Amino acid sequence: IQAMKLLKEAGIKARWYVLGDGEERAALSRLIRKLDLKQDFILLGSSDNPYPYFRQTDIYVHASRHEGKSIAVQEAMLLGCPVLLSDCSGNREQITDGVDGMMCELSAKSLADHIKVLINDADLRKRYGEAAAAKSVASKENVELLLKFCD
Repeated sequence: IQAMKLLKEAGIKARWYVLGDGEERAALSRLIRKLDLKQDFILLGSSDNPYPYFRQTDIYVHASRHEGKSIAVQEAMLLGCPVLLSDCSGNREQITDGVDGMMCELSAKSLADHIKVLINDADLRKRYGEAAAAKSVASKENVELLLKFCD
C-alpha cells in the first residue's frame, strides 16, 4: 500500500489489485482509506478463478517476507506475466533476477522503484513474460487447459 502511495506521488497512473483474504484485511482497508488510495489499491478478496486477473495484468507483484514455492507465482509465470518478487528464499528459487523476472527488497521504495521500471519499459515486461512462460514446466496441453479459465 505504501508503494502504491509512492507511485501515485510520482505521478504514475496505476491500479493495484490484490486477490485473497486474511486477518489483516480490516487494517489494510483502513490504511488504504487513510492514504486516499481507494481508487488505486483494491482488495478484491478471494476468487475461485484467479486466471482472468493474471491474464489481464501488466505486472504481477508478489511481495512477501518469507515464502515457500508459491503456486500463484508459478501460475502467473505460466501465463506469461512479468513478475516482480520480493527477495526472500522461496521467491529466489522461482526466478533468475533480470532474466525471467525482477527481484527487489521488501520495502515500499524498492517496490515502487522496480514497478516504475517495469511500467516504463513495455519491451522489458514482454521479455520477462515470455521468459517466464518458457521456463514453465507445464505441458502444452496443461497450458491450453489453464488458458480456458482465463476468459
